[in-house]
Amino acid sequence: MFPITIVAGLLLLVSGFSPSVKPSYIESIALLGLAFPYLYFANVVILIYWGIQLRLKSIFPLAILLINFNGISLYLQWNSSVKEVETHDINVVTYNANLFGYYDEKWHVDSICDIIKSTSADIVLLQEIYNKHGDIERMRKYLQKKLSLDYGVVSKLSNNREYGMCILSRYPIKNWDKIRFGRNTGNMSMYADLELSDPQSQNRRTIRVYNIHLQSVRFDKADYQNMESILNDEPGSSNTDGIITKLKSAYSKRTPQVQTLKKELEMCKLTKIIGGDFNDVPMSYTYHELSEDLKDAFTQRGSGLETTYKGLFPSFRIDYLLYSDAMECKSYESFSEMPGDHKMIATRLNTKPLFE
Repeated sequence: MFPITIVAGLLLLVSGFSPSVKPSYIESIALLGLAFPYLYFANVVILIYWGIQLRLKSIFPLAILLINFNGISLYLQWNSSVKEVETHDINVVTYNANLFGYYDEKWHVDSICDIIKSTSADIVLLQEIYNKHGDIERMRKYLQKKLSLDYGVVSKLSNNREYGMCILSRYPIKNWDKIRFGRNTGNMSMYADLELSDPQSQNRRTIRVYNIHLQSVRFDKADYQNMESILNDEPGSSNTDGIITKLKSAYSKRTPQVQTLKKELEMCKLTKIIGGDFNDVPMSYTYHELSEDLKDAFTQRGSGLETTYKGLFPSFRIDYLLYSDAMECKSYESFSEMPGDHKMIATRLNTKPLFE
């Protein structure tokens, strides 16, 4: 049993180290990062096994778990929200709309808007929006009207496709732009500079809000069926070559997107809010790079074991809301009742420190 203890501990150590390694250098380490929560749980089981026997060998898994405690906190939290609402609070929402259900031959625009409106959202970040009736700009105007938000901008992936993302806001948008990842991609990002006013002094501050949608793995139905067969231990279901190939391809395409965003974030000196679908787990190069010098709404106010993707894989969090230290997070919530394969996530941020 002790050789298994050593192997499990070393795998967890490498998995916990994986975010600091660029996937283009060693792809296998990036893949090991996907297994981090499972490896952590395995080491907890091993610790219990040795602990029950009162053996000194329990020290090894205990040390490994303590070393990686910060890592598991990206998946599991025990926080509570601040219920008191202040005049400086702003509500921010991000959601991958999955074309409002177009591929499922459904149209969920109104039901999605109803749930968003229930959060009293002041800033809404939507990815994968689409208008089956034509102009995506018309869709942006419709969403603004439904959500009672005065300002909005939309970014199309290309001029000949009514597909893209948008930022909707209760606050004036002073400036916005696309963040380009190149031509051969179905992913995109954008930012908008919003002007906030102090309810007490009428002083104004500008913050920059980023809406991000990074490279997905692009699994098809056959891949998910294969995964289900593997999980159910069905005969002839051990071939994972196609799945691993797609994972590696996604990492290789996502890495330059992350580097482009990282440069943009470093150049921006404004207070920031970053939201969107990163298509990557917390124990990853993507999260490690984009969350640097920022706080995570889930780790500050989330509770329980969080998953934002409702499909089989990738499990756990792939959608995020990050923000500058100049603000204070007062709540975090995810909404599993949303149609599509993503949960919506929302946070309430207090902006009073910006005006002090």
